[in-house]
Amino acid sequence: MSLLTDNLYEAGDDVAVVQRAPEPGGATGFYRAFGETLRGLKTTLGRFVEGPVTIQYPEEKTPVYPRFRGRHKLHKFEDTDLEKCVGCSLCAAACPADCIRVVAADNDPDNPTSAGERYAAVYEINLARCIFCGYCEVACPFDAITLGHDYELSDYNRSDLIFTKDMLLAEPIERTPLRREGE
Repeated sequence: MSLLTDNLYEAGDDVAVVQRAPEPGGATGFYRAFGETLRGLKTTLGRFVEGPVTIQYPEEKTPVYPRFRGRHKLHKFEDTDLEKCVGCSLCAAACPADCIRVVAADNDPDNPTSAGERYAAVYEINLARCIFCGYCEVACPFDAITLGHDYELSDYNRSDLIFTKDMLLAEPIERTPLRREGE
C-alpha cells in the first residue's frame, strides 16, 4: 500500500472508502457493455413488436388536451343576444404579439349592441401574428373572448387569416373530409 492509502485507513471511521469499478477492457468489460446496450434498447425493442399506428387524418381527428388554445371566439349573452364585448381594449393591451385591433363606439340606447355603454365597432384578430398565448382570454373582464379547440386554421392567403368580428361571433366552420367513405 502506498503512503496515502495508509494514512486514509488510519484516519478512522469518518473517512469513506470509494470502491472503484473494474478496469476497462477484457471479457468482463465486453459483457457489461453488451448488457447495458440491451438494457437501453429494451424500450425500442418493446415498441417494435406493436407495429405502426396510422391515423386517417381528415376522417379521424386526434382529440386535443383540455388546456389547448385554438380558434378565438367572441360570445353573446344567451338570453338577450347582446355581445359581451364592451370595447374596453384590455385584450389588445395584453396581447404580446399586437395582433388584436379594437375600435370602440358608443352604444345606442334605443338599439344596444352590447350590455355596456360602449361596444366594439371593429374587432379584428390577425391569426398570422397570433401566438395563441391566451392572454386576451385572461385579460377580458367579461369573458367575451375565449380560445376554443378548433385547430384547423390554415389558409392560402395571409389576408384570409384576419378574423373580423362577424367571423369571431359565428360558430367554427365544420371541416369536411377530402375523401368520401368507401374511396
